[in-house]
Amino acid sequence: MTDADPGRLLLRLLSAWNETDAGVRGETLDEALGASFTYEDPHAPAPFDGASGMEEYLNVFRANLPDAILLPLGAPDVTHRTARITARIDRAGAPFATVTFIGTAGDDGLTRVTGFVESQ
Repeated sequence: MTDADPGRLLLRLLSAWNETDAGVRGETLDEALGASFTYEDPHAPAPFDGASGMEEYLNVFRANLPDAILLPLGAPDVTHRTARITARIDRAGAPFATVTFIGTAGDDGLTRVTGFVESQ
């Protein structure tokens, strides 16, 4: 990863949430995540590590909410190696939840992302 811009990387990760093709979703995660990566949010049973853990989590998300789309609400706020962005999850065109993502980037991609979820 040559571009460790945390805002760009966080947006790339968010695009994986909407990808219905598992192969493309995996490639997107490989582009966004560093070799050492941890993700957590209140719907994950525990924090998990690695691109494979994120891919499995998104596979479950897509299976449980096939009509959901994650929409970033504006551009990420960036300070040094940390970015924050709020996104809305819509289901069938209606707001379902709002998520604030905070991600930290290392030299090779995102190293940690935390999602804070609010139901609509």
